[in-house]
Amino acid sequence: MNRQDNFKSSKISQPNETDKNSEKVREVRDVQERLAFAAGLFQGDVTVRTLIESLAEGLVVIDHESQVILINKRAEEIFGYARQEVVGQTLDLLLPKRYSDTHANHVREFFDKPHVRNMGQGLELTAKHKNNTEFPVEIGLSFLDTEAGRFGLAYITDITLRKQVEQALKERNEALDAFAHTVAHELNDALTSLMGMSSYLSEDYTAITKKELGKYLKDIAQSSRKMSIIVSELLRLASIRKKEVTAVPLDMKAILGETMNRLKEMIKENKAEITYPDNFHAALGHAPWVEEVWYNYICNAIKYGGEPPRVEIGCKVYKNDYIQFWVKDNGKGFSNDMKKEIFSQNRYLGQHHLHGHGFGLSIVKQIVEKLNGHVDAQSEIGKGSVFSFCLPKVKKSK
Repeated sequence: MNRQDNFKSSKISQPNETDKNSEKVREVRDVQERLAFAAGLFQGDVTVRTLIESLAEGLVVIDHESQVILINKRAEEIFGYARQEVVGQTLDLLLPKRYSDTHANHVREFFDKPHVRNMGQGLELTAKHKNNTEFPVEIGLSFLDTEAGRFGLAYITDITLRKQVEQALKERNEALDAFAHTVAHELNDALTSLMGMSSYLSEDYTAITKKELGKYLKDIAQSSRKMSIIVSELLRLASIRKKEVTAVPLDMKAILGETMNRLKEMIKENKAEITYPDNFHAALGHAPWVEEVWYNYICNAIKYGGEPPRVEIGCKVYKNDYIQFWVKDNGKGFSNDMKKEIFSQNRYLGQHHLHGHGFGLSIVKQIVEKLNGHVDAQSEIGKGSVFSFCLPKVKKSK
C-alpha cells in the first residue's frame, strides 16, 4: 500500500464531523416535530384548547422523557414563565434541584403503571418559581394515551395562601389554649384563696381577733375583686374581637382625664406621683378602647412602680405617620427575655409566670392593633419600664 492509500485509509477511519452534525440536527428536528405534533393534539381542537385554558389549576403535560409538551395560562401565572420558555424543557425546570433524581424515578414509575391519583398524599410538595423562590403545591396526576404516545398530565394548585391561613389558625389556636390556661390559673388562684379564707372564718370566727378578722375580710374582698376584673377583661376581649369601629380624631386629654377618675382611689392609696403634658398630638382611634389602654398601662405602673410610684406620661410624633404615647414608671423593670412575651396571651415561660402584668396587656395589644397601631415595651432591670402604644396620626386636610 502506497503513501496515498495510507492517507485515504486514514481519512476513512476518522469520525465524519458533518455526519455528526447532521445526526444532531435530525435528533433536534425529531424532538421538535414530536413536541409540535403532541402539542397539536391538545391545541388543535378549539373546545379542548378552551377547556385547557379555562382550568383553575395549572396544567403541565409531559412525555415519558419528562419533557414539557404544553402548559396552560394558569401554569404560566403560577410559575412565572411564558409557555415558550417551558415547552421542550424537562420538568426539572419547575422543581427544586434537590428533587431531580427522585422525581425522575417517579416519572418512570408513573409511565410504566399510570393511574389517576393525587401526588404526595401526606407529604409537603414544593415547586420552584422562575425567580427561584419555592412555594407549596398540590398535584393531581392523570394520563392520556394518544397516537403520539402516552402523556402525563399534572394538575397543579399553588397552596401558599392556604398554608399561610393554616399556620395563622394553628398559632391562634395555640394562643387561645395558652390564654385559657392563663385565665384558669388566675381564677383558680383567686378562688382557692377565697375558699380557704372563708372556710377558715366559718369554722370558728369567734376565736379570731378583730384585727385578724379585718385582714381576712380585706383579703376576701381583694380576691373577689381580682376575679371580677378577670371576668370583665374576658368580656371586654370578646367585645373587641367581634366589634368593628371607625377610627376618629381623639380628645386624648379628656380620655386620660376619665382614666384618672377611674384610678383616683388607687392613686391616693399608693401616693402615686403622675405627670403628663397639657396637650397631646392628634391621633386616630376609638375613645372607649384607648381609655382601656391607658387604664392598663397606668394601673400597672402604679402597682409595680417604686415606692412611691412615679409615673410619667408623654407623647411624640413617631415615624411621621404615627403618634407614640407612653407611660414610664420607676419600678424594678424586667429582662429582654420577658419582653418577648409581655404582650402575649401566654405569659408562662417554663414554670416562671410573668408576675406584675396581667393578661390585660394582651387585650391592650389587640385593641391597638385593631386600631391599626402597635405596642412596645422598653425596660432594664432596676431602671423601670416604658410601655408605649402608637396610633395613626391625624393628617391635616389640604
